[in-house]
Amino acid sequence: MKSPIVLFMFMVLGCISCKNDPKTMGNEIITENNDNQEVTKRNKLQSSIDAYLNIKDEEEINGMVTDNYIRNMNGIPVVTNKSELKARLNLYTTGFPDHIISLSNSNVCENQGYVNWVFTGTHTGQFADVNATGKKVKINGFSHLYFNKEGQIYQEDIFYNELEFLQQLGYSLVAPILE
Repeated sequence: MKSPIVLFMFMVLGCISCKNDPKTMGNEIITENNDNQEVTKRNKLQSSIDAYLNIKDEEEINGMVTDNYIRNMNGIPVVTNKSELKARLNLYTTGFPDHIISLSNSNVCENQGYVNWVFTGTHTGQFADVNATGKKVKINGFSHLYFNKEGQIYQEDIFYNELEFLQQLGYSLVAPILE
């Protein structure tokens, strides 16, 4: 009977005597506890996602993505480096200067982010080959982001209904001729 009580007392004392001394690294407080390190890392990646989604200035992108960044839209590679990403973002900021991308739900797991987002904006500028229509758009989408060890995004897979986007701009789908 004494043996389990003594064992229990040693376990309690062992748990109490463990310390989590905080150490600072840059602007973050890191503790010896791996769970706290994971939470701090997850919070930093979540902040990166929030900032990344609503970039308005091309120069803001420099520290957020790697030079060999890749973006796939609906399974099709559309960007293969940082300068192509800047050009792509410029299309949206020119065509939809008031655009906002809001997060409806996001999750970070290890070095990956999963984001449900809503893009809203008014088409008041040139968007690729499409002249301004003045139409408002609202598109739901999903992004899967991949982060390197430094917290930079090196790949993004985006999924959204492109037909719905084009229909909100005034395009229509014409049935094929079956002859």
